[in-house]
Amino acid sequence: MVHAAAMAYGFVFLHPFDVSKARVCQMVALYNRLPSQITKYLMNIVEPEILKHFTERRLRLLTLLAYDEDKIKKFDEMRETLASEEYSQIPLDF
Repeated sequence: MVHAAAMAYGFVFLHPFDVSKARVCQMVALYNRLPSQITKYLMNIVEPEILKHFTERRLRLLTLLAYDEDKIKKFDEMRETLASEEYSQIPLDF
């Protein structure tokens, strides 16, 4: 039987992934601040080797921009830079 306090804090859900509740909140906030075109693009990448280059640190910089158009433009620049360097497998189309 699962302890009631553990359920209240979400440990039942988070324990198998070894992720804290605060970390989940941070990732959800990042997701909510990015335009849907960017999140859909990232969710469609299935190869971990490609996905690992889109780190939270890189994506968080996009959230500092005021307009979605600017975020998308900067994200496109990020993808082009990564694709032109050693990560030539990164898809450039949305």
